[in-house]
Amino acid sequence: MAEMPCIGILDSGVGGLGVLGEALRLFSGARFYYFADREHAPYGSMVENELKRCVLSGLEMFEKRGVCAAALACNTATAVCAEEMRRRFAFPVIGTEPAVRPAVRAGCKNVLVLVTPRTRDTARFRALLARERGNFTVFAPPRLASAIEAYAAGGPPPTLSDHLPAGRFDGVVLGCTHYALLGEEISRFYSAPVFDGNGGTARRLYACAGRGAAGAFRADTGRDGSPRVGMDDHQKGAVTTSERFPSLCELSTKNEIIFLYSTKNDSKICYEQTFFKQMMAKNAAIGRIGEKFF
Repeated sequence: MAEMPCIGILDSGVGGLGVLGEALRLFSGARFYYFADREHAPYGSMVENELKRCVLSGLEMFEKRGVCAAALACNTATAVCAEEMRRRFAFPVIGTEPAVRPAVRAGCKNVLVLVTPRTRDTARFRALLARERGNFTVFAPPRLASAIEAYAAGGPPPTLSDHLPAGRFDGVVLGCTHYALLGEEISRFYSAPVFDGNGGTARRLYACAGRGAAGAFRADTGRDGSPRVGMDDHQKGAVTTSERFPSLCELSTKNEIIFLYSTKNDSKICYEQTFFKQMMAKNAAIGRIGEKFF
């Protein structure tokens, strides 16, 4: 059978799982490589040249695996270097931007835009706000993304009042994919709707990847063989991968996820658990043994 079309999703950690979850609702018969660059997280406070090197390295991994498209599931990486990466690679590189336009179109008049410090300081972000001409209050919590990453790895949940500004807003834009993982909590905190760019990124990824894969994502497209579910590469306490996954995913799925990681050996199991906890995916199986780089 023909090889499954491959899609890459890159983030510094768990934030990009929101983009992955949205993409799985659109794709059928695709293999997803999710690269969580925890070794260099968070991207939101990284100096520009170092961030570019990390993103370049991640996209080169995807290139070696023959992806037909890749998403920068990170608002900061998009703001800093999306255009440069598009010039470097033959496959489409899709970015993620703060969802200020949906907030304005929803009629919000007083919008809080939560971003990372690095995103806040980019010309691309300033231009985005200028185009929309809304009443925006921009705030960049310096440690919230790191707190969410630690929470996903088993730490305590962040106390939002320690990270977020006081105020009354009728809409909140979650301009970091990490923040979207606490979207419901942030919505309750401000008693206001929240907006993130995950769905838009996934739709753009689907459109660009589909053009490069000769219609491989039709709903009736089958898999290239049976699912390969990693069962022997990780163990946490007395719960092994083989014991956990029959209850977590459907083996008849048409999509496959392979988590890539760098030097922290706990990453694959962390992202598997976080993904299923947050996304409750029923249309994807975790792929074969997680691949290690560096």
